[in-house]
Amino acid sequence: MTKNPSRPTAINTENKMRIIVLTITQYKEKDGIIDAVSEEGKITFLAKGIFDPKNKNASINNILSVADIELNEGNYKYPVLKSASIISSPMKVNSDFYYLSSLMLIAEATKNMLQDEEKERIFNSLLSATEALKKAKQPWEILLVYFAELIKVSGYEFEVNHCVFCGSKQDIVTFSFADGGFVCRNCMQEDTEKELSVPQMFLLRNAFNTRDIGNITFRCEKDDAIKVLGKFVEFISDSIGVTLKSFSLINK
Repeated sequence: MTKNPSRPTAINTENKMRIIVLTITQYKEKDGIIDAVSEEGKITFLAKGIFDPKNKNASINNILSVADIELNEGNYKYPVLKSASIISSPMKVNSDFYYLSSLMLIAEATKNMLQDEEKERIFNSLLSATEALKKAKQPWEILLVYFAELIKVSGYEFEVNHCVFCGSKQDIVTFSFADGGFVCRNCMQEDTEKELSVPQMFLLRNAFNTRDIGNITFRCEKDDAIKVLGKFVEFISDSIGVTLKSFSLINK
């Protein structure tokens, strides 16, 4: 497993930009502070009246809403939302429990896992994931691929195509997060992690190798996906120091 450095970025708050909403925190009775990700990185701004259903900007009052916005600098800690034009809302008529839980988990992970300067690099994947979730019958493959992408963007790389020690593609018997990838029988030690089944290891490899979230070609069962997601969440906690509380909703 290797970790690659990221590069800094800067946000220009004087221009229009496309954003994806990550969190909305009530500031006053009807005002909110919005954390979002744009193509330039993280942005935080004040949205006046967003909790008023009649307000012109209330349309972006949902996590993972996609909108074109314009900001003004003011006498506040954050820039102030001047206008917002909704591009896509995550809400749909048949929003089941796992769909809504998936939205929460994705938003929480995106906000908390990545450094501010890394968030620009996840924008297109996040956009694709939200759109794919709306169309999918189940969220599992999308969650696996998106979390694999988050881990890569945060700077960690795993070897999922051959043994991390000797390079062999034969007789792969386990995947070890501690060792950084697949391990073959010859290289496995007594204390090597051995928690994933063969189908779950295939899922993990497919998740890391998929390049287009909108065109996922593998399928999986819920129980296998939950197991692999759980290992992702455990790795994120151990290596990045982020506890993803929303995973408890998915893990039911």
